[in-house]
Amino acid sequence: MESLRKLDKPRSDFTLDWPKRSKWKSLLGFLGRDQATTIIKSQGIRLDDKEEQDLVEQINKAVNYVNSLSGRKNLKPERKEIPSPSWPAREAKLRAEPTFQEHLIGMDEHSFAMVEIAKIHAFQPNLNPDYIERLRKTAPKPGQDQELLQFCLPLKTEVARTPALGGFNPNTNTFTLTSENLDLRILGQVQGEDPNTGRSFFGFQYGGGLPQISVVEYKGLYMIKNGYHRAYALHEAGHKFLPCILLKTDQYSSTGAAGPGFFNIDLMLSDKSPLIPDFDSPAAVVYPRPLIRVIASIHAEVQVIPV
Repeated sequence: MESLRKLDKPRSDFTLDWPKRSKWKSLLGFLGRDQATTIIKSQGIRLDDKEEQDLVEQINKAVNYVNSLSGRKNLKPERKEIPSPSWPAREAKLRAEPTFQEHLIGMDEHSFAMVEIAKIHAFQPNLNPDYIERLRKTAPKPGQDQELLQFCLPLKTEVARTPALGGFNPNTNTFTLTSENLDLRILGQVQGEDPNTGRSFFGFQYGGGLPQISVVEYKGLYMIKNGYHRAYALHEAGHKFLPCILLKTDQYSSTGAAGPGFFNIDLMLSDKSPLIPDFDSPAAVVYPRPLIRVIASIHAEVQVIPV
């Protein structure tokens, strides 16, 4: 296998602890040796001899394991009704929240159900072990039905807010938001009028993604759409089922799986399609990535153009 090292000589003004590291768990075995090697090399992390050799061995083991898999194309998770007596009241509150309709965009059907974790497919290849460790401390134990509902299908009032540091540069008319929440995103536009001055304003909403776990069915394939880290944390905690919004669509683009960095449709519909438990199998490789944070920038300027 090609060496994982960069071929260029190290610069004297860099040290091996730059950039700061974090560890990620990735289903690299489903990508093949060459692509897995490229992903690790592209992180900009300098590896010593032992790290390099360990990663080569992990990748070989992961690829060999995935090559031995079969029979996954027709796997269908068992589904059950949500048993908690408090569920009807929570369901009504969830449906009444303004963001609930965002789950249904592009969907043909939807319901709520307990879904078997071991047979849910995964199109997202990466998990953050540090975040999983934090979730493990708050994840309910099997049998704690009410806590499980709050963990998987929280109401807006039950979701902890992650702070974002905002700033404005008046010289460039640039707003910036910095957050440790990797789920921070631009959600849409806002506009209106200042009631005091009558001046109009225009801008963008920001925040995290939808907080409820959802599973989407596409042509008989059940994939987790939202809530990967929580689903895996529950799997590690011994849960067999998770409560979720169960969606169905005939449009692959609506599943969420068609985004950049996700497994391609051919793999997802194959007999080797990845599953949530694969993050706890030899198919997964733990490798170093730079410690990152999210920065959202919004720049405004006035331009004069000919008409």
